[in-house]
Amino acid sequence: MYYFYSRVSTTNQNTNRQISNFKRIKEFKAENLFIDKIQGNISFLERPEASKLFDVATSNNSESITIVVDSIDRLGRNLIDILHTIERFTSNGINLKSLKEGFETLIGGKENPMAKIVISVMGSIAEMERNRIKERTAEGIKIARANGKYKGRKIGSVQTNKRLLERHPNIVKKLNKGLTVREVAEIVGKSTTTVMKVKKVLALNE
Repeated sequence: MYYFYSRVSTTNQNTNRQISNFKRIKEFKAENLFIDKIQGNISFLERPEASKLFDVATSNNSESITIVVDSIDRLGRNLIDILHTIERFTSNGINLKSLKEGFETLIGGKENPMAKIVISVMGSIAEMERNRIKERTAEGIKIARANGKYKGRKIGSVQTNKRLLERHPNIVKKLNKGLTVREVAEIVGKSTTTVMKVKKVLALNE
């Protein structure tokens, strides 16, 4: 089963070029096309159509699922987020086919060695990106503290149950669909501890 994902950044842009590339694939079906008109810095599963696509793909009982994108940057502009998305696909047995980069992540249900090399290189770059972000964050906090502008959360303060649910609407949605804690954690990219906290609050509200 093939699904096709297209993204453009604004409503003024059109997806004609991407769709024309999809139509060259014999398995293309308009009903299996998902289009988001949203900025690329929004995480994949935070996008309306991308989230819908993932739900459909992971609930499909077909032996082989392939999600086709025109280029890998359609998954996101942030390298870390792109890698997380690919990892979620792979862990759910979903093959990603990128037309521009010319590779598929799975072949015959097994990880493609060439794709693994590309993803490994991307992972190394992402690790450097993570370290830079941590350093900048630490520097920013240090400067803010020196200027008396950063105090952080008060010691002993507790997040309200209402606020917890408001902060994690995707977790609430997935749990309400009957997914397990581990499945939800993998899909939304959060820790199982966070998902368990949300689940306990939902149980209290029943």
